[in-house]
Amino acid sequence: MVQPLRVCLGLAVVPVTMASSALAANQSQYTLESNLSNLGGNIEIQNQQLPTSSTVIAQNRRTPAPMPSVAELESGSVVTPATAQSQERSLAIPQALPQVTSVNQLSDVRPTDWAYQALASLVEKYGCIAGYPDGTFRGNRAATRYEMAAALNACLDVVSDRFATQEDLATLQRLVQEFSNELAGVKGRVTNLEGRVANLEATQFATITKLRASVLFNLSDVFTGDVAVPAPGSGPSINDNPVFTYRARFNFDTSFSGKDVLRVRLQAANMPAYQAVTGTNMARLAYDTNTNGAFGLDDLYYRTPIGNRLFLAFDANAGNFDKNVFVFNPLLQSDETGSISRFGRFNPIYRIGGGGAGVSLRYKILENKDRGTGLDFNISYQAPRAGLPFDRSTNPAGPNNALGNDNGFFNGAYAALAQLDIRPMKNLALGLTYVRSFGTNIAGGTGSSGFAGSAANPTGVNDRNTAADSFGFQFTYRPIPKFNVAGWVGYSDVRVVQNATDYTAGARNAEVLNWAISAAVPDIWQKGDVLGLIFGQPPQTISVSNTFGGFAPSTAFNSYHIEGLYRFRLSPNISITPGIIALVNPNSNSNNAPIILGVVRTTFTF
Repeated sequence: MVQPLRVCLGLAVVPVTMASSALAANQSQYTLESNLSNLGGNIEIQNQQLPTSSTVIAQNRRTPAPMPSVAELESGSVVTPATAQSQERSLAIPQALPQVTSVNQLSDVRPTDWAYQALASLVEKYGCIAGYPDGTFRGNRAATRYEMAAALNACLDVVSDRFATQEDLATLQRLVQEFSNELAGVKGRVTNLEGRVANLEATQFATITKLRASVLFNLSDVFTGDVAVPAPGSGPSINDNPVFTYRARFNFDTSFSGKDVLRVRLQAANMPAYQAVTGTNMARLAYDTNTNGAFGLDDLYYRTPIGNRLFLAFDANAGNFDKNVFVFNPLLQSDETGSISRFGRFNPIYRIGGGGAGVSLRYKILENKDRGTGLDFNISYQAPRAGLPFDRSTNPAGPNNALGNDNGFFNGAYAALAQLDIRPMKNLALGLTYVRSFGTNIAGGTGSSGFAGSAANPTGVNDRNTAADSFGFQFTYRPIPKFNVAGWVGYSDVRVVQNATDYTAGARNAEVLNWAISAAVPDIWQKGDVLGLIFGQPPQTISVSNTFGGFAPSTAFNSYHIEGLYRFRLSPNISITPGIIALVNPNSNSNNAPIILGVVRTTFTF
């Protein structure tokens, strides 16, 4: 009766498998059963740790076969006992051992050998292997020649795409010559495996849900400043305490075709709302939100390409234009790793009508991938109160008291966007944006606030009584790899539309303006670091017409936003960003002392 063969696997395998732990980490795992199928018989595979050796041990279930030493193999003085011969016959293994031409074919490469040390240095310098937990060879164990060949093969792929020193290239060439035979075997099996994987990916796809999470820790404080009141008054000094707060997000991303994504996000936070302390939305942080520590649904959308040119997105909750169109501030737009202020992320025009449901389309009109040029057209519709069915419009007689219906997906509050993305050259992009809105604020929680005539309420009446036409111009330019400059200008024409016929002097009208320019220097100290500077003027009301009834707000355009930050990348998953926000003449009032806010944001992603 044929006895089963038991194979114990450690971190290394002998040449019969033509694979290694390094190859498995850098390429894919091979099926050992198929590699041993030529031996015949009933084979079992048992995965267990070897005591001290990196050698594969094959033994019969009844009596173990003695393992010849390297010296015996090299001298040809191997004596095979009868018990071992009977086992070899039962497994159809030839009794005569093949001639060994070099001891290197069977010996391990020790940590003290030059090849081991040279390759270990390349692995650690270029990150060739990601399979070991510490990212390096294990210094307390030898490696087989096939492990070395697999790791060397991985380094050849990585180093060829990077700037390598002449010394490293010479070392690689010497290692290739040393392990030429083993490399040929490894590459042959890798090529075959890659073909099988490519065929599998082309013919099969399984619905997969991935968890992408982030956690923010925030330490912040208002260093100095007065509570921002409207002109011509002067507010009291700000009296606050340093706070340590957090935000946690868990994104569950599901793909049904491999190209689409359905996202469900849960969020909990207790971030500070500095507009309550300072009296103005100009002081808001990029990531401020407060759920009192309770997890709730924050984001729900589905995105999918349709063909090669069309992209479709549905927002069911917390929709915003910035989630579906390019905002032209690539290094500072993220609230996790970019600007620390709400205003500094992107043009506030992208915040109009946000928070509800919507649909977006993007169409590639022109594209030249070789030159990096193209022209995209975007349209998007957002309804901030899409989930509320009842009509709540009122229109009593008299001026300034009509309230329009802002509920529902249609016939309520909305914002409709059209945008052209223009890429005339590889390192330059321009954006032309138009937004038509009704029943929603045009400043998006940025700019002057807290009084009638501010950017948060430019006409002095409820948002449900106003419509607006907003225009934006954005650009981003990267003249050299380690410097990017971006900026925008936003203008809104806001007017009262409900019950306008009751106004003796016509409908009230207001204009709101904002602009900013930013500079970002990536990888200034180490890869992943970013130095960011932002200067601009947040949304402010610059004119109001038909101001009857004693309404005469200040239209001074004199508030300035100055921001500096530096993101330290501690690891691929952890970064720390200290920064300063300075507001000069907050709420468009030169009588208000400057507000200076300090922030340290720590970001964890996994």
